[in-house]
Amino acid sequence: MKKLSIIILSLLISGIGFAQIPQGFKQDKSGVIYRVEKANPEGKQITEGTIVHGHYAVSFGDSLVFDNSNQPVAPMFGAMSQNKAFQGDLIDGLFLMKEGETFTFAFCYDSISKVQQVPPFFKKDEYAYYKVYVAKSQSLESFQKEQDSIQKAQMRINDSLQLIESDLVMDYLAKNQISNIHFDGIYYKKLSSGSGEKPQAKDQVKVHYTGKFLDGRVFDSSIPRNEPLSFTIGAGQMIKGFEIGVKLMQKGEKAVIVIPSSLAYGGRQRGEIPPYSPLVFELELVEIISPSK
Repeated sequence: MKKLSIIILSLLISGIGFAQIPQGFKQDKSGVIYRVEKANPEGKQITEGTIVHGHYAVSFGDSLVFDNSNQPVAPMFGAMSQNKAFQGDLIDGLFLMKEGETFTFAFCYDSISKVQQVPPFFKKDEYAYYKVYVAKSQSLESFQKEQDSIQKAQMRINDSLQLIESDLVMDYLAKNQISNIHFDGIYYKKLSSGSGEKPQAKDQVKVHYTGKFLDGRVFDSSIPRNEPLSFTIGAGQMIKGFEIGVKLMQKGEKAVIVIPSSLAYGGRQRGEIPPYSPLVFELELVEIISPSK
């Protein structure tokens, strides 16, 4: 009788768990809850130790919070048991998939909230959904070799950019009638005069700016936002060349500065700014706020 009660209780618990699975989804023996959106029976099976390339989207309840399906196919996840966060997680889900397939995986609040931050609108009775498209899989060894090759190619490009940077800057200065006399490493041209003292260490300044590449393409500007940039002189909040330029200005002054990459981002990629990129800034010093005042 006791054994029968245990069996009935187990069935009831199982039934409750099954009832909580979102409609249209199945639960694998590994515990992962999934729905097949697009099957590809002839595709290559995802196996242990591979890098999975493709796209994915994330929703919490009915709210989509991430989707890179409009981006080029890229490495997404490492299908490796050592990366598992919980039983029935995304790694378990990947092992169910083949190349060319799209699955949606559902994770309950308790499971997903233990391994990542969840938005405040995500409710405890809801599921997080990961819609995953697998374009291809690649062995870890092959992936590492490919990344090494890409890195070496990028280093060759960076070396070339570094070699020609000085010539590009000099050509820009000549074409734009900017003196090639530099101040602490930058090139400076006053467009209109200001008045009063120049900023000193610990002063807070407000600056309107437009940042450009040497070919004239704008990568950032405070003008459309109608909100000048605010920072403190000497606090290390800005790239060195930018601060050097602002320190040469008086309140109300407008100027153009050309900053070599050594005083900007150097060999680092910064957003859309490539390594070893000299930068041009159009500046207006709007306000100087001294801490003594």
